[in-house]
Amino acid sequence: MQIRLVVAPDGWALGLCRDCSAHVKILGVKLVDEGRVVAHFVDVASEAVDAAELRRVVRSSRDVVGTDLADIAPKRIMGVVTSRGCKVCAKLVEINSASFISAAVTEKDCSMAYKLFLTRLGVPRLLHNLSKAGIDYRLREISSAHPRAELTERQRSVLKSAWELGLYDYPRRITNDDLAARIGVQPGTLSEILRRAEKKVIGSYFSSLSEA
Repeated sequence: MQIRLVVAPDGWALGLCRDCSAHVKILGVKLVDEGRVVAHFVDVASEAVDAAELRRVVRSSRDVVGTDLADIAPKRIMGVVTSRGCKVCAKLVEINSASFISAAVTEKDCSMAYKLFLTRLGVPRLLHNLSKAGIDYRLREISSAHPRAELTERQRSVLKSAWELGLYDYPRRITNDDLAARIGVQPGTLSEILRRAEKKVIGSYFSSLSEA
């Protein structure tokens, strides 16, 4: 499942946003030492503060235990920030379920918006743990990470014709070449459309089993 939620930021990200008017993007997260330490791959930009000051603010934060940051523009840095503080990360570890943070960004009010992927069982566990810990959050979205209808209109139309005309019957009621002629495409084009559509349908099926 995919979740989007917003929480009040803590530690170094709050300092950058509040003191430097910086926009913080967390592009990836790795939990270290059973989640007690978190390595964040970050992209930080500010219109008011130069890169050297951004790096100084990060390193001076009490929860930061290490950095590996590079200047990629006069007022922008990118790299790794390792810290002891991450409310959402800690609660993800506690739910004991497959989960990860896809991305997180600071908003205008310095709150942090997270995009998470969890199993179906992990969703209520995470929300319960956040509430139990007194962590205020705003839930923006809960949706399937693998939508059942990813087919393009053309893929859906061709697959429907193949089904209705008997391509998947046993024995088949129509051949690939005859089906291609019926819908007005070349046999090679038909095969490519069907392969792509079938891959999506099969992938969605197995994804739904893993989420159950």
